[in-house]
Amino acid sequence: MSLVPYWLRHLRNLTYRDPFMRVLEDPFAVFAKDPFFRDPIKYMKQVTAPLENDHHGIEGVYSDSEVKMDGKKVEVHLDVQNFTPEQIQVKTVGNEIMVEGKKEVKREDGWTRSHFERRFLLPEGFPPERVECHLDKGKLKLVAFRSEPLPERNIPIQDKNNDSSKA
Repeated sequence: MSLVPYWLRHLRNLTYRDPFMRVLEDPFAVFAKDPFFRDPIKYMKQVTAPLENDHHGIEGVYSDSEVKMDGKKVEVHLDVQNFTPEQIQVKTVGNEIMVEGKKEVKREDGWTRSHFERRFLLPEGFPPERVECHLDKGKLKLVAFRSEPLPERNIPIQDKNNDSSKA
């Protein structure tokens, strides 16, 4: 009889227990766990996100679908379908909008409590006095308007073709 089957079984069991032996068995498994090799584009976006300057001007944790901003107004959309208007409180504190929802439901086996709180810092030029709030089909929409509209101005066009012929 040979001891080779015994040693092969022993090595197989060793690879399950020892991470170094696992790397020797499948060297490419390391790359499958690394976020760069799984999705390099997503990884680079996450790494370079703090360097990009195309943010909304509204600070906090939000997704891009929640905040829409143009020159005249800022809109914030929140899903509050599990709360009634009486359970939601919207207020401004300084230059910040605070949305808070509290709900308590009594059941035969105990209580169920739900609570959320979201805060949004308004950009400059959007006073808290000009904030409106609308609730429609479980979607809360906060709209902040600019204090005064931006003036319209004409921008002169510089023709480079005529400048180069004179020189």
